[in-house]
Amino acid sequence: MSSPEKRLRVFRKLPLRAQLATIASTKANAVLSKNFEYLASLEQVHAECLANATPEEKRIYNKAKELLEE
Repeated sequence: MSSPEKRLRVFRKLPLRAQLATIASTKANAVLSKNFEYLASLEQVHAECLANATPEEKRIYNKAKELLEE
């Protein structure tokens, strides 16, 4: 298995929608959801990526987020 640092590097390269889906599936997983440090790291990287996203990336992301929350 890869190190947490490697996983976060790969996670950072994912599109925002894929990051959102990864976080949601991690929270839904009985084992992974107990790893609070890993989940917090995912959310921190996601927040950084979202803050640096272009307006078009944010528009696509918000649309995907709305669909996920329905």
